[in-house]
Amino acid sequence: SLVPLGPNEDIPEGKTMQFWTKPEGAKGPTSLGLVKPGQVVVVPVSKLPGLADKTLFELTLEPAGGSPYPKPSGPILYVGRAVRV
Repeated sequence: SLVPLGPNEDIPEGKTMQFWTKPEGAKGPTSLGLVKPGQVVVVPVSKLPGLADKTLFELTLEPAGGSPYPKPSGPILYVGRAVRV
């Protein structure tokens, strides 16, 4: 789950946030979709390319519609790693 903890992010006109993951050892990142400011996102484990301690998750700033590539093209806004709870 991606749960915003602070105020909504101000996203410039013509831009969007995109949610990515990359398990350790993966060749590249996988997009988990576009995210609106303040949106809670729940991704079923079955939709993830892998999940383990330290799996990387990040939100990037991309052109409207998302990255034109199969990887992030814009700056990283937020980054975190999975932890077991």
